[in-house]
Amino acid sequence: MVRPAPLAPLVLAAVSFIACAGAPRHADAPAPPRPRAGACPARPACDAPPPVALPRGFRHTRSRLVAAGWPRHRGRDLFARADGPQWAIAKLAYGPQDDDLEDEDVEAYLLRGCSGAWERLGTFRTSDDDHPHPTTEGIPDTGGRVYIDLTAGRRLEVGRHRVHLAVAGDATSADLFIEVLPPGAQVAVTDVDGTLTSSEVAVVSELVGGGPPAAHPGAAEAMRALAESGIYLFYVTARPEWLVGSTRVWLREQGFPPGILHTTIGVTGAFGGAAARYKTIELGWLKARTGIVPSFGFGNMPSDVATYTAAGIPASRCFYYKLGGDLRGGVPHEDYRSLAQALFSPQAACAP
Repeated sequence: MVRPAPLAPLVLAAVSFIACAGAPRHADAPAPPRPRAGACPARPACDAPPPVALPRGFRHTRSRLVAAGWPRHRGRDLFARADGPQWAIAKLAYGPQDDDLEDEDVEAYLLRGCSGAWERLGTFRTSDDDHPHPTTEGIPDTGGRVYIDLTAGRRLEVGRHRVHLAVAGDATSADLFIEVLPPGAQVAVTDVDGTLTSSEVAVVSELVGGGPPAAHPGAAEAMRALAESGIYLFYVTARPEWLVGSTRVWLREQGFPPGILHTTIGVTGAFGGAAARYKTIELGWLKARTGIVPSFGFGNMPSDVATYTAAGIPASRCFYYKLGGDLRGGVPHEDYRSLAQALFSPQAACAP
């Protein structure tokens, strides 16, 4: 998604407000959808309770001051290959200024295959300005980050996995999800705001105290149709990084299938041309790491058309919600409910 530049001040104001107002409110989750006959098994929800973490105090006095703000911790989801790099990356920060938690211990746990018992990965130290970690998986070290090389132990096999990170000082935490893809995997990429949500600026209303945005009718069903066909979902949004958690909650509560979620890595998100460049980089990184060009693309802005065309996504599989103009062979539509059945095509072999 690419938001028009004039929205930037409004979003920045919301960023400041939310620090005082608290996290966005969300409605009760809808009843889980019933799978279609012949559908692939659903990706695991990976919602097991995390290990109990007891706070043991911070290493530094300044960290106690930083942690007086509400936590904005976030993990970075990842697509990976079984024989390629496998990283768990997270940012630990607090308060309206997104103050980094530097040189503090974080306990890391792994739920391998989203089942069984949690495995303790160890204790890791957040980075500081004097000891930055090299840029990894396209994520530069801006402080307060942890980078965990998961290949240092037993590699992750094909499947979905969850990493839980708990700050030792106060037991606040963040999670991230990793999809290790099998050979021949297919991915569908979709924007969020305006493409899945009821409007381009729905998130702004939520941040200033309104309820969670509605999803377009049938949008979740369309994404489920792809997931039930064995296709992996890649949710890409130009929202700021600290909204990863609330965005993930919204997707789940609206009935969207589990997937990999990426935001920008900045505090204010991206707008205009910057958002288009961000999405182009994301799809380029997916191809470089996995060799995959998405099989489907969903958007609602002209920049989505340009980005998906440049990425090589087949035009006939690019669907643009209520968008006119030159779609470069893409498919315009005004109702996701008309797409769901066409998108459901069970594969001979479903994803592990």
